[in-house]
Amino acid sequence: MDIVGKSLTTCQVDSAGDSIRLNFQAEGGTPASLELPLDCVRSLLMTLPGMIERALKMRYGDDSLKLVYPMADWSLETDACSDHRILTLATPDGFKVAFALKPADVGNLALSLVDSESDVPFSVAVN
Repeated sequence: MDIVGKSLTTCQVDSAGDSIRLNFQAEGGTPASLELPLDCVRSLLMTLPGMIERALKMRYGDDSLKLVYPMADWSLETDACSDHRILTLATPDGFKVAFALKPADVGNLALSLVDSESDVPFSVAVN
């Protein structure tokens, strides 16, 4: 069954943390929901940024467009189980994403941030 969503209303996590429910308003005003197991949500999270970027490029006919969010905060932590560092980036509205960085990645990232010669022009779409 296809349901065309109009707006997301609320999101819920089940009490065991095994699934999430997305509640939304369908076209025509009918309430609807989608419940997904956590593994499926993780896959969806990995897929959505690329899909949004492709949609922006198609909509505006500009292959240089990128989906970009303003950064409000960041943190760098040590992973207790490995030699990786965990880099967490956060937006002003509370969206967060964390990356595991190998020791070499940490150094390369630091060098890239300092190196102003690496700037490459591109267009952005800020959410």
